[in-house]
Amino acid sequence: MHGRLSRSLVALGAFVGAGFLVVGTLPASARAAGPAKPTSHRTTTTSSSTTTSSSTTTSSSTTTSSSTTTSSSTTTTTVSGGGGAATFSTGQLNAGTIGSTGCVTNTAGEPAIHVRKTNGLTDTVVLGSEDGLGGGSQAWRGVGQDGGAGAGACSLEYRGQPNAVGGTGASGGDIDIAIGSARGPSGFDPIYVSSLNVGSVNVATSTDNATTFSQVPVQGGLPVDDREWVAAFGASTSLLTFHDIASSEIDVLRSDNTGQAYTQIAQAIPVTALQATSNEIGNIVIDHLNTAGTVANPLGQTPVFWAYQSFVGPRAATDSLFNEAFISSSNDGGYTWTAHPIPCSVTATSSANGLNHQFPNVSVAPNGNVWATWTDDVNIFTAVSSDHGSTWTCSGPVSTNTRQAVMPWIAATSSGVDLVYYGATTTPSSTQPWSVYFVQNAASSATGWGTPQSVVSVHTGTVCEQGATCGSGRQLFDDFGIDTDSLGFAHIAYSHDAPALGGAGTYTGYAVQTGGTRVGSPN
Repeated sequence: MHGRLSRSLVALGAFVGAGFLVVGTLPASARAAGPAKPTSHRTTTTSSSTTTSSSTTTSSSTTTSSSTTTSSSTTTTTVSGGGGAATFSTGQLNAGTIGSTGCVTNTAGEPAIHVRKTNGLTDTVVLGSEDGLGGGSQAWRGVGQDGGAGAGACSLEYRGQPNAVGGTGASGGDIDIAIGSARGPSGFDPIYVSSLNVGSVNVATSTDNATTFSQVPVQGGLPVDDREWVAAFGASTSLLTFHDIASSEIDVLRSDNTGQAYTQIAQAIPVTALQATSNEIGNIVIDHLNTAGTVANPLGQTPVFWAYQSFVGPRAATDSLFNEAFISSSNDGGYTWTAHPIPCSVTATSSANGLNHQFPNVSVAPNGNVWATWTDDVNIFTAVSSDHGSTWTCSGPVSTNTRQAVMPWIAATSSGVDLVYYGATTTPSSTQPWSVYFVQNAASSATGWGTPQSVVSVHTGTVCEQGATCGSGRQLFDDFGIDTDSLGFAHIAYSHDAPALGGAGTYTGYAVQTGGTRVGSPN
């Protein structure tokens, strides 16, 4: 599992109640990660399952309290591409009492973030992060937390554990967040928080703007899966994808009842393709705005929409490394998929290093253009497609002022594109300095990228990507993220060494853009 197996599974006392497995409390100091990434590909296929479901448990709390914002820092960066300086407020999030705010302490890592755009309501930032398998997840929200002058990183409100109860639960591995595109009966867009279980996927949902969450602990993937992702559409539909350990395929599940049950409907890569059993999975996104070109699916299930799944794999059977980036597209709501290679992603460095460096990433702009990003463990690259992935234009290296750059995340908007990644200005060493880097593309063109700028320092030392075989260098884990609000300001969730740079622990930080160049609203 790529994310945190962290907090080793001692006290695996199983208690089956209310439809889920609760794992005994785990020591906060025990941390591990998943298997090493493959360097060769498989050639066998396995048929998919049909239906998975589980009972539902609800976890909520009405406890609230107030706390004061203790500290945050503001970093000024210069962003070229049309606009002037960009400023950020950054801070360590508080994981204390539900309802409290402030910058205090937490021990979560590998976060995900999304912003619910206005949709007739106030923007809401939703940020989640992992405590490691057996520890569940943590969640924060910022109602009306748009960027701009006066915005502060310490104003997010702690909302507890969507995928656990009282700090225990089988989940706590890789986390992802999705927000629907239409209001449900409660008057809010549904929020989905997925988290990896010991052998399946837990999906928690909120229909009251992240005030409370209802969780379905076993959604799919048994007997074992890895790195799940979730995307949402409308008021009740979502797609869940994950890497099937048994077959190495990317399984696609769909729910049309606000995440209460998921049914496997497809595989994101056609089973006859070389990459079907030889890939590293990235995120999945759904186009909320553009329906031209969609078709009815074989089951006649509605709604239908465009969906995009990112992954990397070998270009040819003779390639031993995952040296090409791909985007699979579906125009019928996830039931059928076409895998599109990004030919310009293949370079001498990609063939030497591979592209499976946690993780490829995809975003769809409000105009329907699809943006992809990946890393060859040295530089970050992007590509854009205006025809649903059939053809691509690549950017060349975007990370122009670092010696190493990994874990990119991209947010395509109505008026430009934001990109973040972890970058270091030196080659690997025990003192290698890592920061969150932020770069903008105001032109929304493949070659329109500005100069990347450091937002906040996050790690000292090497970054290990080999999962459970890592002896050190796992503080950043494998993933972080960015989104924009309806005003175009950036919101970033990141991991940071704990208790300070060079420390062996991890905490989750948040950065909100307070000024300078801004792009547009997300899809």
